[in-house]
Amino acid sequence: MPNMSKTELSLDQRRFVEDLAALLVPWGMQPSVAHLYAYLLLCDEPVSLDAVTATLGMAKSSASVAARALEQFGLARRHSEPGSKRIRYGASTSYSGFIAAQAALMGDLGRLIEERARGISEGETLRRLRYLGSFNRKMEATILGRISELSDEFIAHGPDAELQ
Repeated sequence: MPNMSKTELSLDQRRFVEDLAALLVPWGMQPSVAHLYAYLLLCDEPVSLDAVTATLGMAKSSASVAARALEQFGLARRHSEPGSKRIRYGASTSYSGFIAAQAALMGDLGRLIEERARGISEGETLRRLRYLGSFNRKMEATILGRISELSDEFIAHGPDAELQ
């Protein structure tokens, strides 16, 4: 693969960025955030916002907002340059932040439904709402539990054999 410190993307790399973004947007990730994340995954080294804007064609303000969102999800890391105010961003090696945020939303949804179901419904509707609330809370717990297991597994054993 070409060195991604250059600002040009090959056709296959551009397709990867577009396809990955198309998959992340329905999960609630903003398009600019999804495009930046896909691009950072391709970069061997952290890149400046200027490189991002030149490569992806987004406004610098959009790139900055997207980079901060990725930082909040734990999907990107900020790198400072000694003696400079310039900041570069690189893909993080932690991949669970966005999924954990989605799981937390499921838990919030479940708790809201469960807390209010009795006051707004009865009979079959109440039963359906209680099940939906329980389902969402259990999904949150399952996802967060599996993230923890995978993290512990990686710390103990490293990546899959094919990645070693």
